[in-house]
Amino acid sequence: MTSQIKNEAAEEAARLLATAWPFGSIPVEPVTIARAAGLRVVYAPLDADTLGALIKSVGQEPTIMINESDPDNRKRFTCAHELGHWVRRSDESEEYSTVDLRGPLAATGDDPEEVFANEFAACLLMPEPAVRSLRADGLNDIQLTIQFQVSREAMQFRLKNLGLME
Repeated sequence: MTSQIKNEAAEEAARLLATAWPFGSIPVEPVTIARAAGLRVVYAPLDADTLGALIKSVGQEPTIMINESDPDNRKRFTCAHELGHWVRRSDESEEYSTVDLRGPLAATGDDPEEVFANEFAACLLMPEPAVRSLRADGLNDIQLTIQFQVSREAMQFRLKNLGLME
């Protein structure tokens, strides 16, 4: 089931990249993509255990809140993660209300919605073709981290998942 969820997330991220980030340039700007998709993105003082949130009320535009005190690479991943939650729900035919909080437990791999959002964020920020191309050009994980503006941990996970790192 997890692999199916990850495949769906990768497909959705590729689809959104093709339509909302046609430049193909790296780094991908998740805030630009979210705003182009009609979401508000705001930076706010959130408690230390809350990295971000997707807030959606019936009749209101969805809002991604990002913890303003987090490092830039974490803000970027949080935005992409919350965008993943929105994409996952955007095909729902009925209006919905939700508040999805991204906290430390988002990375445990136990919740299918969090698995989707994390995989979506990884695929959006580190598109497979670009990662493979730059890796083939000889860039190491630290250089890729800088190029894609993500955390080293996120890049190492991505490289492992793509079979490009032991």
